[in-house]
Amino acid sequence: MNAWAFILFATAFSALVAAHFAAAYRSWRATKGQEPSDIDPDYVRLEDYFARSFRMHVSEWLRLPPEQALPDGTRVLRKEGEKIRVSAAAEFAPYSVSDEILEVQGSFRAGPGCLFRREIHARGVARIGAGSRLQAIASDGDLFLGAGTRVARWADCSGTMEIGPQCTVRSRATAGAKIRLKRGARVASAFAPTVLTALDAHDPETAEAELPQPEQEFPVPDPAGAGRARRIALGLDPARLRQLGPDGGLYQGNWKPAAPLRLRVKMVVKGDCKLPAGSLIEADLKADGNVDVGAGSVCRGNVIAGGDIRFGRGCRFYGVVHAGGRLHLDTGVRAGRPEAPVAAYGADVLTVDDGVIVHGKLASGTFVLAGAETKKRRRRQG
Repeated sequence: MNAWAFILFATAFSALVAAHFAAAYRSWRATKGQEPSDIDPDYVRLEDYFARSFRMHVSEWLRLPPEQALPDGTRVLRKEGEKIRVSAAAEFAPYSVSDEILEVQGSFRAGPGCLFRREIHARGVARIGAGSRLQAIASDGDLFLGAGTRVARWADCSGTMEIGPQCTVRSRATAGAKIRLKRGARVASAFAPTVLTALDAHDPETAEAELPQPEQEFPVPDPAGAGRARRIALGLDPARLRQLGPDGGLYQGNWKPAAPLRLRVKMVVKGDCKLPAGSLIEADLKADGNVDVGAGSVCRGNVIAGGDIRFGRGCRFYGVVHAGGRLHLDTGVRAGRPEAPVAAYGADVLTVDDGVIVHGKLASGTFVLAGAETKKRRRRQG
């Protein structure tokens, strides 16, 4: 290759490389000095982010001049091809269909089998009939979703939300006061000061049992030098136990104490952990495998597992719960307090039996399933 051929080749190659960056450079010049707006950090900070954003847009749309004014006071607005129907109150007959964004400045009621393809905002109580289909709904009062209703996106209310039997909310369900999940209800996540499933008539929402008083504890008090024997009694092989600082321990293998336990330090278990009924866990517990917390136990720290987590009947927990697999809350489980909410997450299905009360958030990578249907599923799987 002579000198001129090499120069031509180098020029062509350089031009080809520069062409790859030309579009990016033009975009950078066009946005230089602008503030980024494509990522809103409130998306992860605010559970009711979608509803807040929708309400904000509605308040802006209400300033638009009406395209149509009806004798009953209803106004129809238009925003970039979208129709917004503004009314004092609204009631839809069974099997109605709506393709408009609805701004209802009073109560809202829909009969069974309705289809709403756009968002709804009601400033009063909203009641949705059984078997209806919604895009999304926000209510400034209470919200009642009838049996079998499906919400494609989110549902929010300022008061109490009742999600009926076999209902599905595919995104966030948020409420200012309380969320009641009826049997068979499914949500991606539920967040409110109180989230609960069906309660027995004799099961008060605020019941608070006494703390268990297990006789065995770890670290083992060892005034007489009997620490090794006490650890073996706790199901701890001394050869597998390692101390992690003054307030932590690591156990290589499965840990299954034979008697109720009081755990006073943080513990990492490189296997499964099965705690007997009536245990008291006062610090964080982490297991690489599954965690099974026996009935009537209390967990004051965080509980994290690489596999499944199960809280038995009547358990209480007051920290973050994170399962890499399934999470199950048995009948009578209580979580958090109104003044100290908690979060419970399962990467797989999160199942919640009847009589469960959680102050805070339930969330799942697939869905949260409430009520007696969970027991039927376990029987089929067993």
